[in-house]
Amino acid sequence: MNFHLPYSNVFSAAPDFVMGLAFLATWIDPASIGEDMVSSLSQIMILEFIIIHSAGFMTSIIYGNAPKGKKIKILFGLGLFYSVFVLGFSFGFRSWWPLIAFGGLMFNRMLSVLTGQAEQGKENEFIMNMWGVNVACYLVSLFAVLLIPLPTFGVSSNALSHLNMGGDFIDQPHKMIAWGFLYFSLIGLYELKMRRGNLEKVMV
Repeated sequence: MNFHLPYSNVFSAAPDFVMGLAFLATWIDPASIGEDMVSSLSQIMILEFIIIHSAGFMTSIIYGNAPKGKKIKILFGLGLFYSVFVLGFSFGFRSWWPLIAFGGLMFNRMLSVLTGQAEQGKENEFIMNMWGVNVACYLVSLFAVLLIPLPTFGVSSNALSHLNMGGDFIDQPHKMIAWGFLYFSLIGLYELKMRRGNLEKVMV
């Protein structure tokens, strides 16, 4: 029996729009949601790279044709592999926040499958389609914020200076927040546009 949640595209897109709004609110007023949100949201954008890399593999294994026992072993191994990166990330930032964010982001990436947007028998096709869209949106939004002049709004230029790192995003932290706003908004718009059994439609 294939579970299908009514208006699954709306339920799937909602968390992405919420994340996009969180980035936008922080970009305009960094203290509007909570303290140190620039740093926390910046960590999310770094973690999202790991999420994109892992979600396609893990969900394709879940819906693959391998025996159940083999699936469990592979998923356990992949879970340990990616957890090492996240744990290292947590130690680097001296916070458990990345681990919590990793779990939330992973759930968000699998939500479109869990709500029944994937047509029965075409789960792998759906997963690979969504993986490609996530990669495209991640890269397009990245290059957009790097190349286009953007207002800083309320984000201070030293908001990420405590990380003791270098690079455009450290020197211009408002671009990291703008990246998150654009990325999650694009993903949300795509998922809102999608309909069950109509994988080839993309934003127009």
